[in-house]
Amino acid sequence: MLIFLRNAILLCAFLLPFYGKAQHSGLRTMTVAHADTIQLDSLSIYPNSFDILCGDEVFPTESYQLNYAGSEIILLDQCADSLQITFRVLPFDLSSPLYARDTSIIYSKEKGMRERFLITSTETNADIFGGTGLNKKGSISRGISFGNKQDLGVNSTLNLELSGQIAPNLKLLASISDDNLPIQADGNTNKLREFDQVFIQVYNDELKLIAGDFWLYKPKGYFLTYKKRAQGLTINYKWSEQKGKVWKTQASGALSRGKFQRQIVPGVEGNQGPYRLRGAQNEPFIIVLAGTEKVFIDGKQLERGQSFDYVIDYNTAEVTFTTRNQITKDSRIVVEFQYSDQNYARSLVQSSTSYKTKRFEFWINGYSEQDARNQTLQQELSRAQKKQLAAIGDTLNLARASSIDSVGFFENQNLYKLVSISGYDSVLVYSIQSDSAHYRATFEQVGFGKGDYVFSNYNALGKVYEWVEPISGISQGDYAASRTIITPKQRQMLTSGISIQLTKRLKLETELAYSKVDQNTFSRFDSQDDKSFGAMTKLTGDIPLSNDSLPNWTLRTTLEVEARDRNFSPIQQYRSVEFDRDWNTRNKGYEGNQVESKVGANFMNRNYGNINVQGQQFLIGGDYQGFRGFTNGKWKQNGFSATWDGSYLSSKTTQLNEFVRHRMDISQSLGWFKLGFKDDHELNRFTTDILQPSSYQFFDYQVYLANSDSIKNNYRIFYRERTDDRSDSTTLSRAAKARSIGAEVNFTQWKNQKLNIVTSYRELVISNSNLINSNPENTLLGRVDYQLKAMKGAISLNTFYEIGSGLELKREFLYIKVNDGQGVYTWIDYNADGIKDLNEFEIAQFADQASYIRVFTPSSEYVKTYSNELNQSLYIRPERLWASKKGFLKVVSRFSNQTRVRIKRKTNIFNGNAAFNPFFSNIDDTSLISTTSNLRNTLYFNRTSSIFGAQYVYKDLQSKTLLASGFDSRLLKSHEVSIRWNIKKQFTFETKGSVGDKASAADYTSGRDYSLSFYTIEPSFIYQPSTTFRITLDGRVSEKTNDALLGGEVANVLEFGSTFKFNQAQKGSLLGGIKTVIIEYDGESNSALGFEMLEALKPGVNYTWNVGYQRSISKNLQLSIQYNGRKSEGNNIIHSGGMEVRAFF
Repeated sequence: MLIFLRNAILLCAFLLPFYGKAQHSGLRTMTVAHADTIQLDSLSIYPNSFDILCGDEVFPTESYQLNYAGSEIILLDQCADSLQITFRVLPFDLSSPLYARDTSIIYSKEKGMRERFLITSTETNADIFGGTGLNKKGSISRGISFGNKQDLGVNSTLNLELSGQIAPNLKLLASISDDNLPIQADGNTNKLREFDQVFIQVYNDELKLIAGDFWLYKPKGYFLTYKKRAQGLTINYKWSEQKGKVWKTQASGALSRGKFQRQIVPGVEGNQGPYRLRGAQNEPFIIVLAGTEKVFIDGKQLERGQSFDYVIDYNTAEVTFTTRNQITKDSRIVVEFQYSDQNYARSLVQSSTSYKTKRFEFWINGYSEQDARNQTLQQELSRAQKKQLAAIGDTLNLARASSIDSVGFFENQNLYKLVSISGYDSVLVYSIQSDSAHYRATFEQVGFGKGDYVFSNYNALGKVYEWVEPISGISQGDYAASRTIITPKQRQMLTSGISIQLTKRLKLETELAYSKVDQNTFSRFDSQDDKSFGAMTKLTGDIPLSNDSLPNWTLRTTLEVEARDRNFSPIQQYRSVEFDRDWNTRNKGYEGNQVESKVGANFMNRNYGNINVQGQQFLIGGDYQGFRGFTNGKWKQNGFSATWDGSYLSSKTTQLNEFVRHRMDISQSLGWFKLGFKDDHELNRFTTDILQPSSYQFFDYQVYLANSDSIKNNYRIFYRERTDDRSDSTTLSRAAKARSIGAEVNFTQWKNQKLNIVTSYRELVISNSNLINSNPENTLLGRVDYQLKAMKGAISLNTFYEIGSGLELKREFLYIKVNDGQGVYTWIDYNADGIKDLNEFEIAQFADQASYIRVFTPSSEYVKTYSNELNQSLYIRPERLWASKKGFLKVVSRFSNQTRVRIKRKTNIFNGNAAFNPFFSNIDDTSLISTTSNLRNTLYFNRTSSIFGAQYVYKDLQSKTLLASGFDSRLLKSHEVSIRWNIKKQFTFETKGSVGDKASAADYTSGRDYSLSFYTIEPSFIYQPSTTFRITLDGRVSEKTNDALLGGEVANVLEFGSTFKFNQAQKGSLLGGIKTVIIEYDGESNSALGFEMLEALKPGVNYTWNVGYQRSISKNLQLSIQYNGRKSEGNNIIHSGGMEVRAFF
């Protein structure tokens, strides 16, 4: 055994540095199978950093108990899926003993006279970094896992944070990790926690050098605009000369982490989302880079967050709007974002330099981003395909190729064989035979009649497709075994400009720009349109309208001209988000050189506001010429407030166009409230010899009552009406009318309460269905957020309730093979056919079985739903009031109750109960599309007593998930009573009894339907003679009975065993246990029901045992060893274990 341990330690020490997968900067993320108690880490958990998901749903806090100091979680409720846990750790263990002196050095008579006078060194181990002045925290670990039923597994983590002075005038800031699987922050908060920033930064007042992950922001100038995430090297340097002269320079070389995309999303009446974002090549499934998005509605930028305007799922690229913004058919949604594009490695080079004096400023900026055409990532290019791309120039629709790839046979992927059928060669047929299943293919949806394959079915590894024979030479499928080849691209821009203060009140600014866009760097053809130029000049003058030193009125005049070539292409959009709509050029395809000119006068009053007037002209070659008058401003005086903008556009193309629009918001304060009027009007006429169908008019107005600025509690009530007119070729006729009413209340100044209400109701009436493509719709949105603390904290209530409407995505999932012991699921071939069917995967009960993870993949199918959500917690603690009382009140004070409810449900019918009542209908209701329901009530008696305590727990957990192939449902209801009795100081008796029902249903596959009734009794006896040793005797009696209509199977479980734990301060701990589990079962063992009944064991006598040892080798080094084993009747013993060495900084 000693030789084995020695060899294992040597193997760990010498081999593990070459392998790794880690968490970043104290961040831990893990996917685990369900167990009663899970040790998460050896370091304490940072409060407020803990997140836990059951599948893709938040696991409710009432379903577990978390020991932050000991980094241990106790699961109180079952999770029907895998648990995904994310948290950060502190750089120390708060549960370990803390003392100034080790008590073992205190002299005692037992040590003898020699020890009394012996001088012993008390020096501690040297710091790993040699005692530098850096602040540091983190750890590095190397570990192995092994067993006779699994392959050798290797794991590694490196997490290090450094900060401090490294030289007299130089500081260091570093976050280092070997994590290659970065975690995206959740997009439901206003501020993001960037988990995946790994960098080293050296800086002082003049210099900043970053190696690793960093952001690049827009430099000085007009044309060049970007906000990029990059990974590489960037340096900033600033130095000052005499008389206020300042030089700034930045240079960067990096890998670009994202690709820019701007998407116009049409709003759908009554649909708050989710709205799917797509890539620049219309890729349907992309990953948005966290924090790069800008979301606009009607030209106004929104704020991210559940309490603000929208939330975004970065991993599925879906945006959902909150009740603060009701989405209608009229909502103009624009989203700008960056997404991960893994077709090629993409490099980025950037440089900017500026020089500034009191009256003069100069800048020059360069930017180049290009795909490495010979370094593909997620697509492979053959020599023939490269030649194909070299020949097509910029005609990208010709960049297509067969997706059939000869890979040989291997498991855990859908493979095909090539056959000839009815004279057609190279037909793909799904196969699991190792002698013929040698081909892999991806299938692209090309439209019916354009492909030869159709979708056949799902299995655990993904979709399977089937060939259909053409009829009379005409294809009968809608999928093709082909793929679009993404060409390597290059984008460059160079800008240079100056700004001169000509006089005290006159300023000139001008900039020149060069852009280059190569759509296909493999090809030399079509390169004549790659390069282009742009220029901008702006003259601004301020004229005081009085002789005062601070004049009340100032006139600011502007003259601005912008010109650019027809092929000029910016890195990111620098114009306003609705520029093309303002000029009626959106999606019109006008071509030619562009010239935009503006002349304006802005009358500014330093006390009340401003009035701005502009004349504008916009030309696009010979295709378009437009003239526009524009005004905007704001005014606030004596309780009166107004903001407005308006414009008149006259444009000429092949047709004449007049576009009149204005928006205004005026209000008057009347004591404690203000009365307001707001309107939005557009009249857009396109005429030739008739009034074109694109012509329209709408008038949208609202009146509102709101609190005045002096009132701290906020409220707003409004009535809104909108009319839409459309062209019938001769005139604009009424097409639709909508009425809305709503309110927003935010009371935060109450003493012990907070209340926030947002609600709106909209009714859309279609007047003429021939003129508008919409249906009548009634939409109700609402949200209530209420918090209460009353009676000295004896009653604590938090309630969140929300109703709305939107879409529910049909999900697909597949199972992916990972290293043994690092997954969540196990595959059991129930029908022995060698095919991994969806109904053959179970959550692994033992680590050596966990060889698969389940990945949900979004589909392109959505279902219209009406939703409601309720989150409520109620905590009643009478001891806050009556702990010191006597008699009846004293007895009552020993009780406390905690209720937590979290229900989120979506239905496809709109009526009072179904749409608004979170408790309405059961899980079998066919109108119920999806639900996640967690209800837990706990009644405590003597909760804080160290002698005797009891509690009663009622749990009701339900879930229903919409999949592309059907529904998956889970249900658990139980009543549980627990009693704790400390008989004496060393002896404790605990017992727990529960009774309830557990059910599963899936209509997309067979063999997963069951409905169990169960009862369980679990007594335990604990003996703890000291703080260093504890031993427990455990027992369990359980019976599970399946519904008679589903088979009536019965399982009886008898379990008994013992666990122990031995601790020694500053040395380590040893823990272990052994259990005997006797199971009588009269059903089929090799089934999903059998797996649930038998708890991953076998009928008959089963044995399980485990031993764990942890020791602190030195101050900074810790060794952990664990071993698990089990033996079932008729099976061989299964061994598994692991070893880890961790160093702390």
